[in-house]
Amino acid sequence: MKRLLVIRLGALGDLIHVSPSLEAVKRANLQMEIHLLTSPTYQVLAEMIPAVDRVWAFDKRQGWSGLFRLARQLRQAGIDGVVNLHPSFKSWLLTRLIAPEKAATYRKEKLKSKGKAQRAVSRRHAVADFFLPFSQLLAIAQPTELIPVLALPEASTSLPFPHKPYGEQWVGLIPGVGAKRSNRAWEPAAYGGLIQKLLLKPGVKVLLIGGPDEKVLADSLLTQLSNMAEAKERLENHCGRHDIPGTARLLAQCDLVIGGDTGPMHLAAAIGAKLVAIYGPTSLQRTGPISHGAMAALTPPDGLECWPCELPECPYTGEQHLACMRQISVDAVYTACESLLR
Repeated sequence: MKRLLVIRLGALGDLIHVSPSLEAVKRANLQMEIHLLTSPTYQVLAEMIPAVDRVWAFDKRQGWSGLFRLARQLRQAGIDGVVNLHPSFKSWLLTRLIAPEKAATYRKEKLKSKGKAQRAVSRRHAVADFFLPFSQLLAIAQPTELIPVLALPEASTSLPFPHKPYGEQWVGLIPGVGAKRSNRAWEPAAYGGLIQKLLLKPGVKVLLIGGPDEKVLADSLLTQLSNMAEAKERLENHCGRHDIPGTARLLAQCDLVIGGDTGPMHLAAAIGAKLVAIYGPTSLQRTGPISHGAMAALTPPDGLECWPCELPECPYTGEQHLACMRQISVDAVYTACESLLR
């Protein structure tokens, strides 16, 4: 096998979790070219993965004619093996059109139980789950460590960053989790309380970081803290202002990054930032950030039976609604932040 195609159309966190497998393949097969097929949104992220030799982009809006045209181009490029990490009918068909005899497909490990019972069950992390089809197809052993690493680009199309004065500590705060699965987000009021505590520390500046989906949320935090003098001087909204490489470069300048289970948090992990991760409905064991940097993880109290559920929406109402996130206190998160900033 000379040219391996890896199919993963998104999302941001998943592509980052695939990167250690590509590094392992490249180390085991130095002469093999690794081609990565993703969606146009994540093409720039794929180009930050050091092991990738060529990035292909496919927009689902191109339809069936676009898919067959892509298959023809991939055959002409000499692709002779496929690892399909995005199981769907189109990716299955593309695999059949290119290299049906030399292919492996990703199968996500299912949740064996929910809530408190799940915490006692040993479960593969997503990075190990993604490695399995590579192991099956190429007969390579899983490395001792599978840790995402990205190469920071020299430049990006982002707006200019603020100047970081000597001695100032930057805290990157990721207040949202994107448009989907909003139950993974800590409450805005809790983030507001945390920001107040952080800004009372001399020399600390808080940067709100995220995509366009988080801009409204970040603006509401600015309004919530508008009467605080320190917020006017040392609180900035960068949500929606930077592309993915620019966001990575901004996160790399932060002394600490705080957030939940979302793509920018995994981006921060991959560039080695110090992290405070706030997890409720999703499992740290399954999708927690993996990094060479220091990390503190905050989860709900053990007495709460329902976490992790990994459901897209909280099934409870009233006081139980989003209890997993609401029971993670501002004081607990601030203590973790203070320890890592010290």
